[in-house]
Order: sequence, then structure tokens, then C-alpha cells
Amino acid sequence: MKYIVTIIAVAFLSIATQSQSLYSLNYTVGFGLGKTGDYIGSPSFRGLTFDGRGFLSDQFSIGGYFNWQTFFDELANDVYTDGTATLTGTQYRYINAYPMLLTGHYYFGTDKYEPRFYLGAGLGAYVVDQEVQAGVWSVENNNWHFGMSPDIGMLYPVGMDSYLNVGIRYHYVIKSNDSMNFSWFGLNVGFAWGN
Repeated sequence: MKYIVTIIAVAFLSIATQSQSLYSLNYTVGFGLGKTGDYIGSPSFRGLTFDGRGFLSDQFSIGGYFNWQTFFDELANDVYTDGTATLTGTQYRYINAYPMLLTGHYYFGTDKYEPRFYLGAGLGAYVVDQEVQAGVWSVENNNWHFGMSPDIGMLYPVGMDSYLNVGIRYHYVIKSNDSMNFSWFGLNVGFAWGN
């Protein structure tokens, strides 16, 4: 996994040297799916995303993506079993996910003064911290994972080289060691700028 993080860091540095680049900072709302939704049923209103892209042409870009998403749920009088440990009582469940992805995007249209829709995908490392607390006891699983993440969105121009960025991204995180696989989608709304 160290090699994946190194490759992502090099991608961010290469984006900074591109002649045309686009950066975005987004507020992200997450909705758990599959086992993630079973573990924590509440949506996550705690998410922040940074995205950097370097353009290879007017319609293609490569880049890097970093996100922090926290899921939280409180379950009264519930039973949780992990291996040989069983916790009963009011539970506080947490998932902190940190995707670090290499991305590629295709953009429809070439006029930067008109709204531009895009399709993209990311591939890379996920750090997922999963925790259950009940009273003074807690069970934690912290693992590195490999995952993938397709997305779709729109850049709406609001000024000179600045845009409103709205998008939806699906995350699929492959099971690692003794953890489960994770999946969720995030709704991003934020500000993008570039040259």
C-alpha cells in the first residue's frame, strides 16, 4: 500500500506542473450501501473532498482525489459480536474512511464558459477505521484497502476560471484481512478553480 500512496503523491505533484489544471474543494454527504448501510444506517453529513486534475487535452484529465468521510450511528440496546467479543447496550458505531485515488475524467463540450458535464473513475488506496463503542468497551478495526470509484458531475461556471462543482461518486472498497467490504455513494457540492 505504501507504493500506492507514493504513486498518488507523485500524481498530485505532476498535476501542479501541468499547464492546465483544475482543483476543487467540496462538502460531501455520504450514504452507506450494502454492508456499510447495514452497519450504519444513517447518512453521513461529515465529509470533505479535495480533487486535483491536470488536463491532457480539452476533454481528458488525470489527477488525484482525497476524501474524508465519517459515518456515525447510535443504536440503543443492541448486540454486536466481533470474533469472541460481544458488546450489549447502547452502541456508538463509527466509520472513518480516507480514499486516496488516482483519477481520470472525460468532459463533454469544450467551452469553459458553458456548463460541462464529466464522467470519471478513480482507483487506489482506502484507509478505513471502523469502531464500535459500548460503555467503556470498544472494538476497532483499522485497515488499508484497495478500491475503485466511478463518478459523474457538472462544472457550472460562476466567474473567471471558477466553477460550482456538483457530482455523485460511488465508492467500492474491497475486503481486507478480517474486515468487511465497504460501499457508499457521496453527493459533492463545492467550488472548483483552475487555469
